[in-house]
Amino acid sequence: MKRKKMMAAVLAALMTCSAFTPAVAVKADDDVVKLKIWVFGEGSTEECEKVSEALSEITREKIGAEVEIYQTIDTEKLNLAMTSGEKLDLVCAHNLDRSGLVSSGMLLPLDDLYTEYAPDAAAMVKEEDTKALYFDDQMYFLPSNGDKARASGVMMRKDILDELGINADDIKGMDDFHDVLVKVKENYPDLYPLVPSWVGGGMQKTFHIDDIYNGLVVLENGFDPSDTTITSQYETQEWKDFCNYMYQWNQEGLLMPDAATSTDNSPMSTVGFADYENLIPGKEADFSKGNGHEFVSAQFVEPLKDTERNKGIWCIPAGCEYPEKAMELWNLLYSDKEVATMAAYGIEGVNYEWVEEGSVVKIPDGVKDTYTTYEWAWPNLNILPVFEGKDPAVRQELEEFNDSAARATSLGFVLDTSTIMNEITACNNVKQKYETPLQWGALDPEEAIPEFIEELEAAGLRTIHEEAQRQLDEYLAKQK
Repeated sequence: MKRKKMMAAVLAALMTCSAFTPAVAVKADDDVVKLKIWVFGEGSTEECEKVSEALSEITREKIGAEVEIYQTIDTEKLNLAMTSGEKLDLVCAHNLDRSGLVSSGMLLPLDDLYTEYAPDAAAMVKEEDTKALYFDDQMYFLPSNGDKARASGVMMRKDILDELGINADDIKGMDDFHDVLVKVKENYPDLYPLVPSWVGGGMQKTFHIDDIYNGLVVLENGFDPSDTTITSQYETQEWKDFCNYMYQWNQEGLLMPDAATSTDNSPMSTVGFADYENLIPGKEADFSKGNGHEFVSAQFVEPLKDTERNKGIWCIPAGCEYPEKAMELWNLLYSDKEVATMAAYGIEGVNYEWVEEGSVVKIPDGVKDTYTTYEWAWPNLNILPVFEGKDPAVRQELEEFNDSAARATSLGFVLDTSTIMNEITACNNVKQKYETPLQWGALDPEEAIPEFIEELEAAGLRTIHEEAQRQLDEYLAKQK
C-alpha cells in the first residue's frame, strides 16, 4: 500500500477516523476482556467496528479477549490521548515523542511481559532488532518487522524516461539526475521536473548521515564505524552541497514553484516527474499503484540499518488494565497470519479477497475499500500477503535487504532528550525558518546556511551536542 506522508499541522484536517473517544478496557463477561487498539491509519469508523467484531471472534477463542480497533493519522489527537491519560491498551505510537512518553511515565516497562506473554513473536525477533526498544535498560517498545533498513534516491516516471531514451540504471547521482531534469523541462512543459513528496515541501533524505535525532544530532557518515563525532545535518558538507544543487536547479526552473509551501499532498500523481524517496524492495510497485503511473527508481545512497528504522512503535500505556492480555494480543498480531491479515486488511470477501491463497490479495471488484491503509504500521509486515501487482517474493527480498544493509555506528542508541528539551525546542523553531526553504532552493546557501548555524548555536545546539556525545560515548563503550 502507498505510504502516505502528511505534516502534523494538517493531520487533524485530514483525519477520517476520529469520531471516537477511547474508554477504559472493560470486561466483556466473566472471562473475556475488551482491549482498545489505536493504530496509525485512515480506516473509517464504520469499517473499524465491523473488522473489530470479526477479529474478536478469533481473539476471543485464542486469548480470551475482544478488540476494538481505532485508526487515526492525527498525531496531535493521539498525543493528547496519551498525555491526558486516556485508557488505551495497545498503541501504535508512530510520530510520537518516544523519549517523552517514557520519561513522563506514560508507558509500561515490557521486559517481563514480552518474555512471558509473547513467546511466539520473541522467537522470531533477532536480538539486534531489540536494541532500540530500551530506555535506561528497560524495554518500553515492541519490535516491528518490516523495512529495517533504507536506501534512498529518486523515483521517476518510467513512460517519460522511455520516451527520452534514458535508462534509470544510468542515473548514479545528482549530476546525472540534473541532466535528466533538464530534458524533462525541455520536452514536457506541463510537468514539473522535481516536486515534493508531500505538503509543505516534504522530502525524504538522500544523505549518507546516521540521523540520531531529527537532523540536529547526526554522525556525518553512517557507513563509517570510525565516525563517532556528533554534529548536525546542517553542518555536513553533503547537506551543504545538496542545498547548492537545489538552489541552482531552482534558478533553472527545474523545481515545482513554491515547493516549500505547497499544499498538494501527492504532486507525483498529477504534475510531477520525480521526487526524492526512501527505497526498499517493492517500493516501485507500491509507488506506481498509488500514483497512477509506472515509476522506476535510481539509488543514490546504499542501504543502511539504523535506530530510526528499528526503534519500535508499539507500546502498552501505563493505564492499561490488562497488560498481560494486551501483550498476548500483540503476540498474535506479530506471529499469527490469520489475525495479522484481518487486522491489517479487514474481512475476507468484504475488504479483500484472495488472488493466490495465502500470498496475494486484492480489493474486490466494485468495492471502495475504506479500511486498509498503512499495512506497515502493524507489527509484522512480512507476515502479511501482498496486494495484486506485487510479487509475493518481495517479503523474502525485504528480509534479505535488511540483512545485507550496512549497520549504522549508533544502531540501537536512543538519545535521552529529557535534559535538553528546551534547547531542542528552540532549535526546532530555527529549523522551521531555514531547513525547508534551503532544501527547495528558495534561499541562497552561501548566505543562509551560516545564518542558520549561527541561530542554531544561539538556540543551544552545542549543548545538545555535548549531551548527545556523552550519551553516545557511554553507549558505544558498553557495546565493546
